[in-house]
Amino acid sequence: MTRKAQFAVGSVTLMRTNVGVKIWRNLLRKSWAGALAGVVLLWVIAGLVTGELSWSFLIANATIAGLFALAGTAQMAVLASGSGNIDLSLPYVVTFSAYVMSAGVLGQDNVAGSVLLSVLVGALTGAVNVALIVRLRIPAIVATLASGYILYSLTVSIQNWPSKPVGGMFEAMLRARFAGLTGVLIVAALILAVVGVLLSRTVFGLQFHAMGQNAEVARLAGVRRGWVLLGTFVLAGVLEALLGVLLATYQGGVSADLGRAYLLGSVAAVVIGGTRPTGGVTSVFGTAVGALVLTLAQSDLILLNFGIGTQYIIQGLIVLSTVCLVAARSPDRR
Repeated sequence: MTRKAQFAVGSVTLMRTNVGVKIWRNLLRKSWAGALAGVVLLWVIAGLVTGELSWSFLIANATIAGLFALAGTAQMAVLASGSGNIDLSLPYVVTFSAYVMSAGVLGQDNVAGSVLLSVLVGALTGAVNVALIVRLRIPAIVATLASGYILYSLTVSIQNWPSKPVGGMFEAMLRARFAGLTGVLIVAALILAVVGVLLSRTVFGLQFHAMGQNAEVARLAGVRRGWVLLGTFVLAGVLEALLGVLLATYQGGVSADLGRAYLLGSVAAVVIGGTRPTGGVTSVFGTAVGALVLTLAQSDLILLNFGIGTQYIIQGLIVLSTVCLVAARSPDRR
């Protein structure tokens, strides 16, 4: 080989190396890089415990994580809107929507109508929350808790209505497998992809992030806080309602505490995924990865025969450690 040829080969190799290094550095800069590393670590731990690095184990956990990611993305939108906002009505919207879906208010064969009615419940709850926050100036933590308790009362009043599994093509689609992935996971991923585009590629998304980063500057730039908050809380309510629809259909039944686990789980997924609780920065993908970390951690603890109390303690420590790391990396830290 001539010197020219050797030089050309060396240049190509160097370019490929530089490209690889740049990709690796960009990956490490992502807010969800640590969570993604956690997923790999937890999967390997499960493989060491069971003696097999199982793809089906990862998919099973991803299916559960997909549902938590819907709740997490709803909570992420509210948290990122700034002003210390949080949505405590989340578990109640999930549960009530699931009951509406399961009860077949519009008829057991009218699946599409039941889905739309459930989504309408979520959107209306979001709108009521914003009315309480903007018009009556009630803090979000109080307003969403109040609307949540109203929904809880409605849930108690209808939980004895006759209901049965949704069934039909919709349930079959959610339970089916496509290329090894469950239908419910694919549906959840598609919903999250749409939300990701909405928050990153639209005017609403730009105004939403601007308001979360600095509400006063956004106002001076012409961003109307009330309308952006309305869009944010309605989006959160719709996601929560869709989660209720998927749970009622995929699990084949509902209970009064169906949405309870998704309140703390939603906040944990957001924080672990690298989203700043102070607002202005979002990552739908990061929230999904954070949800997968939670489900894998719980699965590993079960495999290691930890008690339920210990599981909660360890999960709490994971969330606390992540919050400390996010705070330490925050540019606003003094």
